[in-house]
Amino acid sequence: MKVACGYTIPITLFGIPPSAENHLRAMEIVGQAGFKAIELELYDERLDEHRRDLDKMKAILERYGMAVPSVMTVEEKMFSLDPALKQKAIQDFDALTDLIVALGSPMVSICGYMPPEIRPQGTELYVGGPPTAVSVGDDFSWSEFWDNAVDVVAQCAAIAGRKGLALLIETRANDIFSSTDALVNLIREAQSLLAARGQTCDLGVILDVAHVHAGKEYLALVIRKLGSLIKLVHLSDNDGTNAYHYSPGQGNIDFPAVVRDLKRIGYDGYLVVDTSGVPNIVAEAVRARDYYQSLIDQA
Repeated sequence: MKVACGYTIPITLFGIPPSAENHLRAMEIVGQAGFKAIELELYDERLDEHRRDLDKMKAILERYGMAVPSVMTVEEKMFSLDPALKQKAIQDFDALTDLIVALGSPMVSICGYMPPEIRPQGTELYVGGPPTAVSVGDDFSWSEFWDNAVDVVAQCAAIAGRKGLALLIETRANDIFSSTDALVNLIREAQSLLAARGQTCDLGVILDVAHVHAGKEYLALVIRKLGSLIKLVHLSDNDGTNAYHYSPGQGNIDFPAVVRDLKRIGYDGYLVVDTSGVPNIVAEAVRARDYYQSLIDQA
């Protein structure tokens, strides 16, 4: 296992989405802090800027010797039932994955963002996090939404698969797919749909321990349940009451046990420092990196 810097550090520094200039500045800051890997986020609303700055991003990665284990495509309307919004999101995903391939990342990830049909009512617990409450219209159909979501995931997976990328979905409490069982079912149904269409893709999950912990799921069981579906791990701390993304030691997550359990299932990927919204974020990220590395060395 290795340790990478998560994109929560840039968005804590500069907000979401960071400007194109601050995106590049954040990559420099992370490199200067000594990280050898960074998880990035690319935004559909900044697609043209990302294209323009591709060579600059590649130059920063090369300058600091940083790898990119995964890139999150941020598309908040991806799961809309509106055919036009859905098609636009899939087209943007296709374009964003071209950039991800160029950046040398083997994985692209998505979140279960609330579509326009589900209106956020509560505030975010951290910048970029899901809402704490929502409002659902009388005409909303869960079965229609679910079938549409399976189709969206299958289409994105097919795009990713054609480009040699694995598609990951993050486990986030208060997302539209807010439990690990929901994600397992979503992946299984998307895989079945892909098979029926004669398409393939490597599908998996980002295990976000802070979200799983806040979702009142047992991490020890979730790690066994997800097993080989775990392709990336986000690490931050909380006390289990809400999905805050604190520094290790500020909550009650048993990180030594998490690392041991990951090793037992054969996980050998990246542990991502996913701290958010705390003072002195860069210094805290470095402290977390060193702590997680010590756990890897001891496991």
